[in-house]
Amino acid sequence: MTLGRSMLVVGLVAAASAAAVVLSSPTSRTSVAWCTAVSTVLVTAGLAEAQQRLRSLGRERDAAWERVRRAEADGERSRGELRRLRNDVESVAEVLPSAVEQLRERASAATVLTRMGEQGLLPSDGTLRGVVHKTVHTLHQEHRRLTSAMVMVQSCAQRLHAANTDHLREIDERKRPYWDSSSAPIRREDVRADFEALDAGLSSTGLLTQRLLALSGARRAGRPWAKPVPLERVVRAAIGACEHHPRVELALPQVPVAVAGPAVTATIHGLAELVDNALRFSPPTTRVRVSGEDAVSAMVLHVDDSGLTMGEETLRRARETVDFEQPLDITRLSGSRLGLAAARLSAERFGLRIAFCHSATGGTRASIVLPRQWLTHDTPTPPAASRAPALLQGGGPPPAREVQPPPDHSAAAPQPPRSTARLPRRIPGATRSSPAEHPAEPAPPPKRSALETGKRLSAFRQATRPPTPPAPTDPGGSR
Repeated sequence: MTLGRSMLVVGLVAAASAAAVVLSSPTSRTSVAWCTAVSTVLVTAGLAEAQQRLRSLGRERDAAWERVRRAEADGERSRGELRRLRNDVESVAEVLPSAVEQLRERASAATVLTRMGEQGLLPSDGTLRGVVHKTVHTLHQEHRRLTSAMVMVQSCAQRLHAANTDHLREIDERKRPYWDSSSAPIRREDVRADFEALDAGLSSTGLLTQRLLALSGARRAGRPWAKPVPLERVVRAAIGACEHHPRVELALPQVPVAVAGPAVTATIHGLAELVDNALRFSPPTTRVRVSGEDAVSAMVLHVDDSGLTMGEETLRRARETVDFEQPLDITRLSGSRLGLAAARLSAERFGLRIAFCHSATGGTRASIVLPRQWLTHDTPTPPAASRAPALLQGGGPPPAREVQPPPDHSAAAPQPPRSTARLPRRIPGATRSSPAEHPAEPAPPPKRSALETGKRLSAFRQATRPPTPPAPTDPGGSR
């Protein structure tokens, strides 16, 4: 209803009210006037309210239509975005294999993303573009880790192959005197030297295999030890695992300490890597000193070399490599630092901390800390019961395995003393042996004459001789 129609209704109502007042009697005209006036006011108010509601309904209708138009526009926009997003996803699905191929060709993540942007292959959606960037960078990192792992395996395999080849050549050279019957007799000292040389070669190869096992994530890189092992034997085993172990001097404090069985392998491997690192990075004419320090909460083993002093940058990288709080990234390791990484992985499980600092002799000092929780009290064995060769002053340690000297056949072996006690003598029909301590000697057999002895020997010979076959006969009468 429009405003003009509302005014017309109000005018008609007012005219009807005036007519009613005029046509009414004089006595009731006042009452009729009041009633018609009130009716006119009420009708006017009702029309005004209806007009207001109609206007509000019109506004709501217009708003609803506007929302419908907006929803249609949003739906069309969403369908367009969905189509564009679908096209971007399809293009990304086609582009990612090409990105992987470029990464395999040793292209960096930034180079791959730049090429994709120049070719218009990056998605237009910002979120999807961020996903593509993150995916390419993750693939690049994983490719670097895989490449570093393969380089690490190749380096260890090459060293293992070279060590195996040297070991086979050593065996071939040392076995010739044993195969040559015309050579001079082999002395016991030569045999022992051959075995010690072969033992040293196998020990160095074992260190390489332990390094490879540790870097590959193996939980155990050696044999298990059920009982504690004396600290001196553990240190000697670590030294003997190195190739040039005669250059090592050992100076341990005389403390009855043993390493608990679970931590023996990790201690040997970690200390062997530090000693091997000191031997490789010091002049061949110098010595490497292994010493110990009995602290309150731990046993500290120091490895001092006389090589060139490590620079601050090299020292910082070495400390980061063995720091348990720093994540170990194999992509940042070089071939010369694989030993430190392997030592860190072996020691980290048992909390054997490794530290580096400058040595007082001008080289580098590497220290490995053995916590008290992996140390026990060692009961020293009597000197007569120990067959381990003593460490010579100023010389190298013996091999990792304790080699017992071969027996000396030149001297007659001592015979054990004969016992004066005799075995108990059985009596026929008895169920127990005679309690006599020294029973009487058994009666000697009766003596036979020489004729009887000869007859017995002839009978035995005839009985054991094979039968003689008959001689063939000649039909012609000649032989």
